[in-house]
Amino acid sequence: MAESWHKNLKNKHREALIAAGKSLFMKKSFLNVNIKEVCELAGVSRVTFYKHFRSMDELIFEVQMDVLEGMTGYLEGIGVEARDGKAKLRLILEAWIDYARQHPDYLKFILLFDLYYEAYDSDHELKHRYEQFIVTKKERHFLTETLEAGLRDGSLQPGLHPLETGQFIFTAMMGLLQKVSLVPAAEMAGESIDDPIPQRFVDMILQYLADSRHN
Repeated sequence: MAESWHKNLKNKHREALIAAGKSLFMKKSFLNVNIKEVCELAGVSRVTFYKHFRSMDELIFEVQMDVLEGMTGYLEGIGVEARDGKAKLRLILEAWIDYARQHPDYLKFILLFDLYYEAYDSDHELKHRYEQFIVTKKERHFLTETLEAGLRDGSLQPGLHPLETGQFIFTAMMGLLQKVSLVPAAEMAGESIDDPIPQRFVDMILQYLADSRHN
């Protein structure tokens, strides 16, 4: 009983630290957040922080993976009742735009993380763990099943490579959504999440991937 209580408390503290880090990183660059701020928001001591994370870098990596898991998990549940693979793919991509509209700070965080940790020599063990996380995500890409369904039902053109196509769509969508998330709509009319550019991009992808015989 005591062991189970301690384990639950430990998990609670870890979750609180991740939630606090995530909240602070979304409000300001993680480059401007320190361990003291995270501990204060989480309601734990600095000693407790180091029981779960060796450094701020480790917490930042954990938040990055949490944000990616949350985004892909949300998109995986979209379009379950779609009539075919093409229709499901459209629903997923449009939901992605809506997700970016609701969570622009998540898109900015992912971008800053990728830029910062590519440019600097961070903890090699952490980078290796993150790279393995990304490889696993690519191998079980949330778009792959939808593309495979479209190939089976004929709504997408034959000859597509589901894994490669899914990776291309992911990279292209993330790049576009991150770009338009960086600039407030008031400062750049025509390139905000609320403007039609992302939707036009979705239409272009679907037009390219669709089997003309099925239209």
